[in-house]
Amino acid sequence: MGPAGGSLRGRLVLAFVGVAVLAAVLIGVITLSLIRLLPERNLEQQLADQAQAVSDTVAGPRPVRQLCALARVLRRGETEVYLLDAAATPRRLPACQAPNRRGPLAPAPDADLAAALAQGQVTTGTGGGLAWAVIPAERPVRRAAGVVAQGGQPVPRAGGGVLLVHEVRRLGLSLLPVVAWRLLLATALAVAVAALAAWLLAGRLTAPLGRLVTAARRVGAGDLSTRVQVDGDGEVAEVATAFNDMAAGLEQAQTEQRTFLASVGHELKTPLTTVQGYTEALLDGTVDDPADRRRSLLRVHAETIRLARLVQDLLDLARLGRGQFAVSTVDSDVGAVLREAAAAAAERATRRQVTVTTRLNGGLHAHVDPGRLRQVLDNLLDNAARSSPSGRQVLVAARPLDGGGVEAAIVDQGPGIAADDLPHAFDRGYLWSRYRGTREVGSGLGLAIVKALCDAMGVAIHAESGHGGGTAFRLTLPPARTRPANGHPRVGPTAPSELPTRPLR
Repeated sequence: MGPAGGSLRGRLVLAFVGVAVLAAVLIGVITLSLIRLLPERNLEQQLADQAQAVSDTVAGPRPVRQLCALARVLRRGETEVYLLDAAATPRRLPACQAPNRRGPLAPAPDADLAAALAQGQVTTGTGGGLAWAVIPAERPVRRAAGVVAQGGQPVPRAGGGVLLVHEVRRLGLSLLPVVAWRLLLATALAVAVAALAAWLLAGRLTAPLGRLVTAARRVGAGDLSTRVQVDGDGEVAEVATAFNDMAAGLEQAQTEQRTFLASVGHELKTPLTTVQGYTEALLDGTVDDPADRRRSLLRVHAETIRLARLVQDLLDLARLGRGQFAVSTVDSDVGAVLREAAAAAAERATRRQVTVTTRLNGGLHAHVDPGRLRQVLDNLLDNAARSSPSGRQVLVAARPLDGGGVEAAIVDQGPGIAADDLPHAFDRGYLWSRYRGTREVGSGLGLAIVKALCDAMGVAIHAESGHGGGTAFRLTLPPARTRPANGHPRVGPTAPSELPTRPLR
């Protein structure tokens, strides 16, 4: 599987861990932002409440004493108290401070305090690392003779107010140690959970893939019966199903190839044995009568023709498999091709005492390759003559179709093909292996060549078998691209019965 970083499992674990770390970093950034934002919001409300308390104290019966005590309490909470005069100028209460403290806990904010004071209610704000609250004093603190002073510091006259200031620069940093280790712990737990989940998920994904790798290697070694268990998620199960289909197809192809080679070997062996026997008899002088010698030579000649046709069939199949079979379709007189093929087949069928008759209706024109069509007809007629018993006939029928095109049929009076075998009639070697022990069969290649040639020309072909025996191969040829030479349009037959729709009885 390679190193962990390069394997699917390792990459999934790294991806999950990376996502978990990224999520933890984003959560940390958001949390730290909230650490600074939320306390400031809460601090504003707290300062507003404290400012109200200070304002009530200023308006009380003994404001100076109570104000000083309240200021000391607020300073212990890191909040500085300022008194505002009518011009909103902030002044501290130095007499209330601790002896060892010289400066304020928090400086006065750089804000428009006069505008805040003029609103007549508690006003809060943040900025520059400070949180502050301003509230007007309800009434001035006075003596009978004038303004109350403490340590030379005047208490605000009418129109003054109170300012509370708290420094928040370090507020978030003070909470950071408390939150940071919790974030780190949560990140570590998230990374561990993500790594475990990724490891388990990767194992679920890679286990079927590992079985596929093992099975693929076994198939590559030649064991085409290998199959894998179809499980896992939908996509993985689909890959396993596709692999099993591929292995089954390869196994079937190998079986067909072996059957094909066996049939070819058998077909080659028979004429070669015959030729060898006759030539040996001629060479050693066993056959010395001129008439017997001629018959022997004729037999040798017939067997060599049979060998030549078998070799040509093999070459045709090889060309078709490589896509090198040349087909040149043109507008053709199909009737002439049918007559020539029927006449040639009649001469070959005479030796079997089988007659070939034709029933051709109307002008027969189609867009096909005449040479390849003749090859198709020769194969079909030879099969029909071989399948028909002595004294029977083979029919070649054709008719023009409405709208153009031609329908042709080659019908014999042989034993026929079983209904279950009709869908496989054009499979290479199928009928040869199915019927070789019960009837005379050819090489098993002819019908495969016929089907391939018909597909190349755009000709539809299918086989039919009657209940009482006999087989019909029906071809539908595409219409010609131009009008026939006589200029008359082609029309269909007046009665469909002119072309047999079932094999002859």
